Amino acid sequence: MTQSLEEARAGMTNPLFKYGSRTLASLLTLGLLVGAAACGSQGGSASSSASSSSTDTGTVALFTPSDDLTLSTSIPLNRWNQFVPAVKKSLEKQGFQSSQISSVKSKSLDDQSHAIQDYVVRQVGDLADQHEDDNTGSPKPMTLVVAPATDRDPALRAYGDLVTQDTPKHVEDSEHAAWNRIADSLKLAKRAGMHVVLLRDQVPNVKADAYVQFTNAQNIGAMQARQLINKLALDKTTKDNPKYIEVLLPISKDASHADEQSDAEALFAKQAFQGMWDELQPYFVSGKLRSSSGLLNVETSSNDWRSVAIDASKDDTIKQAIRARLKSTNGSNKPVAIDGLIAMNDQVASAAVSELTSLGYTGSAADINPNIDLLGIVNNITGRKDLDREQAPEPAKAPQADTQDAHSKDMVPSKDTWPLVTGFGAYVSNMQNIVDGKQWITGFEDRDYFAEKLSILALDLNANKTIDKLQYVSSIDIEGRQTPYVTRPIVVAAASNLKSVLIDPGYISLADAGL
Repeated sequence: MTQSLEEARAGMTNPLFKYGSRTLASLLTLGLLVGAAACGSQGGSASSSASSSSTDTGTVALFTPSDDLTLSTSIPLNRWNQFVPAVKKSLEKQGFQSSQISSVKSKSLDDQSHAIQDYVVRQVGDLADQHEDDNTGSPKPMTLVVAPATDRDPALRAYGDLVTQDTPKHVEDSEHAAWNRIADSLKLAKRAGMHVVLLRDQVPNVKADAYVQFTNAQNIGAMQARQLINKLALDKTTKDNPKYIEVLLPISKDASHADEQSDAEALFAKQAFQGMWDELQPYFVSGKLRSSSGLLNVETSSNDWRSVAIDASKDDTIKQAIRARLKSTNGSNKPVAIDGLIAMNDQVASAAVSELTSLGYTGSAADINPNIDLLGIVNNITGRKDLDREQAPEPAKAPQADTQDAHSKDMVPSKDTWPLVTGFGAYVSNMQNIVDGKQWITGFEDRDYFAEKLSILALDLNANKTIDKLQYVSSIDIEGRQTPYVTRPIVVAAASNLKSVLIDPGYISLADAGL
């Protein structure tokens, strides 16, 4: 049984009053405590008990999803088991002691909702006890950082954990209960004087002090499309010599039955396609771009995401989809032309590289820059050479251009040149393909940047400083309220900048890059 989030919000109930007399007493004294704290701060002076902790950074509690333990390198660069330690390290650099930092990882939204509820109720109870003991009513500074532990299908996990995912309009009742429990707990926390920072995904009906937003499906799709457009120099391309591309939109189920209204994976795929199609559509309309398979054409709309969706549950099904799209229909065994392949994530990109090799495509992404070879790439990565990249000239008209139909696959010319393959996730297992030019680019979130900014937010919030004026803080409308938020564009990694964006920051080693 499902219902809309709006219906759930309208019928929210507070489960916190079920915790017994101590909790009830804590809640009853909450208004007095907050009021006393406010009065104590109006004159700019602190009480005697608070003065000893005037330089206290306060505490930070992190609530994040948990990771499955794996030793594989065929996983995204950014996972919670890398991000949480990075945040803790950054918090300690800001002056927090390890004893002032706690973290709880949860396998499900339901587990997390109970963990947050228990923590907040315990803190409110401690605050009530403190009031009874010394009658100061001065809560210690505290910031809760919450990344909702939403369930993610394998196709979504392939992008990494630091990716924002919108919640479908309709979700299961059990999930509604968890969302409501988290919302009620965070509201109670704020009334008790705690600060709340939401990380990755928003929590309905919660007015957070700040929101740290990672990239999303639309940005991932748009980034890969823009990179392809620039690399193929489509603004200089003519309709008489068009470029051919394919889009692989991974999903772990039958796309024809996937409903983006209730399925997070389908919603992600739809948004990713909308992001890339906003970039690609003008070039299909002008005739500069065509689809090798004919699945995309001038009549395609941003809602036609299912037409390019593939079953990404196994490498074999990914390869089958590529083989079917690039199969010649004129009786020739030669590969059909394909200049670019948007694979969306590195799992699909890896399978694509394998299948393209099997189909007989040769060369690499570096071939369109004739002054760059593998040795030059290696020298650049090891710091011995800078790359000077230039676009290779293209003929103004292709030999078969005057007979081609933008809606037909039959007339796609034969061409075995290696295409540009894009991805996302910065898998260590894909680094050798990137160095070799088989996978042109990948993308990832700069987790150290987010960890640093998050730690500064926590420090300033605990000090009751205004964060709106921070250089890296913008404002976003969340449920009709302007909320400070932090975000950052996707980092794009290719062979030409692998050293500066991945090796130098310490995300991967030279050995990881096969060097």
